[in-house]
Amino acid sequence: MAAQYPTHSRLHVRDARDAHTVFEAVRLGHLRPVVRRLNEMERSTHVHSGAVFVWFECDDDAGLKRWTDGRVWGQSRMREPYLFYDEKLPYDNGNLSNETSRAPTFRFVDGVSKAGPSSSALSHQERSTNHHKGLVKQAYSAWVTPNPYARPQKWHLTAYFTYADLPHLPTTDQDGLLATIVLPEGVYKSGKARTREDEEASGLRTSPTLSSSPPSPPSAGFMGGRLPPLVAVGPHGSFGQPRVQVPRLPEDQRVIQMLNSRHIRQMPHNEHVAALPISRYIAGRARNALAICM
Repeated sequence: MAAQYPTHSRLHVRDARDAHTVFEAVRLGHLRPVVRRLNEMERSTHVHSGAVFVWFECDDDAGLKRWTDGRVWGQSRMREPYLFYDEKLPYDNGNLSNETSRAPTFRFVDGVSKAGPSSSALSHQERSTNHHKGLVKQAYSAWVTPNPYARPQKWHLTAYFTYADLPHLPTTDQDGLLATIVLPEGVYKSGKARTREDEEASGLRTSPTLSSSPPSPPSAGFMGGRLPPLVAVGPHGSFGQPRVQVPRLPEDQRVIQMLNSRHIRQMPHNEHVAALPISRYIAGRARNALAICM
């Protein structure tokens, strides 16, 4: 089994463009990705400040499903577009009670003051309430589509640094190889920005049905509760014409109030004949009202 090394041994990735630049160097064959889990020797040797690892997410045993490095990390912190994890050191448990007893500190960060692209790592450092001395893990993912006909594949970048070493790490524009990389259009898209069109293109979504909208609930009608108002259709009998409200006769009003005041139960299918006299009565009144309008 061949030994594995970091994709880049010493680099400060600042934003999504830096991560995509490293991905492009891997895609072109200039840098090598990690294709399996690191063993104990590789973890102790290569997981250090400045190390950057690129790996591909695979569901089979031939690739990686998730990244493991044998260390214990705190909860994630989002600093767009990266996730950051502070390493839990042996003495962190003793300091935890002191930190929780202190009043919370709120810091408003407008951004880094240095020129050039903003750095998510520096933003994470400025927003931290304590001076963490251990490793910090930085994670990013993107959907990679080498050509329009290929199925998108999820690539991951995992980087490590310490706050003391961060100002001394070179960036992509200071690296002789990465500074020459030209990013192609439409190949890399942030893992959080996957759209429905991407899923349909990759075949992850099923074919839509004839009607994607949910079926409308059946109307209550006469048997469901209250009676609808008596209305008359226009003189041409067209449903496209606006309906004219017809004043109800006093006798009709009394019958409708009487029916609405009673609880009309849902009758079985074989008892629908009992409702026919009432429906015929209302239909007759509607015909009379229509004759008056015409």
